[in-house]
Amino acid sequence: MIIQVRSHQEPLGHVGAALAALLGAAVAKVFVGNDAYKNVDPYRIPPANAIEVNCDDNKAGYAKRGFETAGFQVPTASGVAHDPGPNDPVTLTVTPSKEDTIKNYPLGIQEWGMIAAKALFGAFVTQPIGPNADPYVGDPGTSMQVSCNRADIQRVQGGFGAANFNAV
Repeated sequence: MIIQVRSHQEPLGHVGAALAALLGAAVAKVFVGNDAYKNVDPYRIPPANAIEVNCDDNKAGYAKRGFETAGFQVPTASGVAHDPGPNDPVTLTVTPSKEDTIKNYPLGIQEWGMIAAKALFGAFVTQPIGPNADPYVGDPGTSMQVSCNRADIQRVQGGFGAANFNAV
């Protein structure tokens, strides 16, 4: 299924962190080219101020909710995302894995980490943490903590890894 993502609270230029995290957590998937080189694209640009993201039909609701929680608008109709709720929750510490450069964190390390954390939280890859049931606690630019179900540790690590963060 292809969903369209537009700017809302966050400008469309900030979508990279959310997209990287959702691709790494296997909520979204790349477009596979039909050419001999087997090119893959993480998104497509339609004739509108938006991007198009590919995902399996059964994950569309999660992708939509992830992008919306990260501050984007997703007008594409999708299925519902069901919250699995806490089940054997664990806390992971998330830290930057690369040098704070424009190449590694195009929006700055703190903003990049915050958007990635919100996208994973919205897609129910992570669970609420702290007294206010936040997506993360701490400073995304240095060290933050997230909560997830033990069964989702690899998805959390994959999501943050794709956004240039370590989750342990």
